[in-house]
Amino acid sequence: MFDIEIDSALIVREVQLKWSSESVAASDIGLITNVAKKFEVVAHLEVTKTGVRQLVNVKFRDGKGPSDLEEIPYLEFEGPLNPYPVPDFGGEGYVVVWNKHPLSVAAINFDSLHVIPPYYIGEEGVQITIRGLPEGVSGFLKVARTMLPPDSVNVVNIAEIEDTMTKILTPKQLEIAIFAVQSGFYEEPRKITKKELSELIEIPRSTLQEHLAKAEAALVSWAVKTHLSK
Repeated sequence: MFDIEIDSALIVREVQLKWSSESVAASDIGLITNVAKKFEVVAHLEVTKTGVRQLVNVKFRDGKGPSDLEEIPYLEFEGPLNPYPVPDFGGEGYVVVWNKHPLSVAAINFDSLHVIPPYYIGEEGVQITIRGLPEGVSGFLKVARTMLPPDSVNVVNIAEIEDTMTKILTPKQLEIAIFAVQSGFYEEPRKITKKELSELIEIPRSTLQEHLAKAEAALVSWAVKTHLSK
């Protein structure tokens, strides 16, 4: 049986980055706010090494519409969210775009790092949340400070995360979840199959599946309850 020492270096970190409206206006992100009052990324539909296919809730400025998004070099307008129509000029609705902004591509290329939807680009500025292992988070922050320095960076207390993880997961669930993350099971694309993971851990695949399913369910339930309580 495998043996893993759980320490803070293996615990996922969460960081909130914010840019003021002034910082956004002075950057190429301002191209979006020139077209839209609100550009809220609701979900990532596909992630590749060169960009992210995003579902966006957009509210266009007067006289602006989807064709204006096409004029932004790093955006590619794909179409509306079926079966909903394309938003009118000055209107609001859901659209699908490919985002190939260098900062988005940089985030993709850090292992075990995720930009967490929903996040907002608008008149008040930009706010995004990244989550991942310490090395990936640190690396992305260095890139962000070079490309588009954030006005504020708020790091979630690691001790609080550790305490939360040990409260909502059993020791075995946490141990297996950490090993799965380390092995690349949750990366896109996966670096290891469930069968290979169970062989490394030396437990039946059905037992592995049970531990991971319960851990995932517990984490999703905690995340939703935390979000609703805000």
